[in-house]
Amino acid sequence: MLKRIKNWFFPEINGAILTNIDSESLKNIYNVSIPVAVFELLSFLFMSLRVLPAHPEYKTGMMSVLFCAVICFAEFAVAGLMLRKQQLSHNAVMVFKICCFVVLSLWAIWVSYRQYSRGEQLLTFYAVEILLVCFMLLRPWISTLLILITYSLLYAVLYSIDGAAGINAFNYIVLIFVSVAGMIVSYHSQIRDGNHAIMLQKSNDLLEYTNVHDALTGLRNRHALNEDIKLLAGKHVLAYMIDINYFKEINDNFGHIAGDEVLKETSKRIKTMFPKGLCYRFGGDEFLVLTTKEEEKEEDVYTFTVDAAPGNVILLSIGHAEGDPQNNDELYELIAAADASLYVVKQRTHSPEFGGHERRRRK
Repeated sequence: MLKRIKNWFFPEINGAILTNIDSESLKNIYNVSIPVAVFELLSFLFMSLRVLPAHPEYKTGMMSVLFCAVICFAEFAVAGLMLRKQQLSHNAVMVFKICCFVVLSLWAIWVSYRQYSRGEQLLTFYAVEILLVCFMLLRPWISTLLILITYSLLYAVLYSIDGAAGINAFNYIVLIFVSVAGMIVSYHSQIRDGNHAIMLQKSNDLLEYTNVHDALTGLRNRHALNEDIKLLAGKHVLAYMIDINYFKEINDNFGHIAGDEVLKETSKRIKTMFPKGLCYRFGGDEFLVLTTKEEEKEEDVYTFTVDAAPGNVILLSIGHAEGDPQNNDELYELIAAADASLYVVKQRTHSPEFGGHERRRRK
């Protein structure tokens, strides 16, 4: 129970969610400030029709309305300035929100003091507190502390007039409880919405990643190639088609798990060989690299060993072609030319020079 209460007042918040809450709170202040200022000015105009300028309340009422309007316009300006910043400072936003809460609450207490003295209802105070509860997103412990101080201060002011005879203590306490609960619930709702948004974003990112990447090697796949190929048209492109020699023997002799490790290691080697190229698993044990960097040209063979296939030297055959394709069809023709070049290289890497006769003898 204590843990739950602690979590309600001191929730653990992800940094991204905290930024989102700050942003939403600033947007609320930005959107609400001008309507409140306009409402106050209209209220003053309406009062002017009922109260003559010579009336004692006229000057005080004018000062009250102007003060509220100035505060609202200032909040509007500061919130807009903060929202335009690329990186929000949480501490700065927190201080700004607390200042808004305190200034508006003090203004509402001042107006309510005048209203209560004239035997009127505390409509201004209640309206301000409803606005703060609905639109001000503060950490629960801070909002609770501010609400308790605000309501206690108002009660003390009213008590100094007539012992707060016009206030029903029970209803007043209920109102405090509702205000506290409202601000806490609003804040936790933002946390839940933020968590849901983060989970949805992660799911979308994962879906987008798996849609354009090979699950085993992490390289881009054919679907990604169809998208990327649009970006290469009109550029000087080098295409490399890469094949793992005797890959079937690796699967037969060491198993498919070892074969998967070879594919993974090969993908790492290819990304090292072509750090600025677009690398794809083209299919099976064939890989494709598209690049616009001349300096990334490699030899037509490459060897390495993999622990999963002890004593087995992995030999890569690399065919390449280059050109200036102007459209998708010409780019696919360039890839086909690289594939044809790979076939020529494989004829050489399967020759006795590379131990091909020894492999055939073992069959």
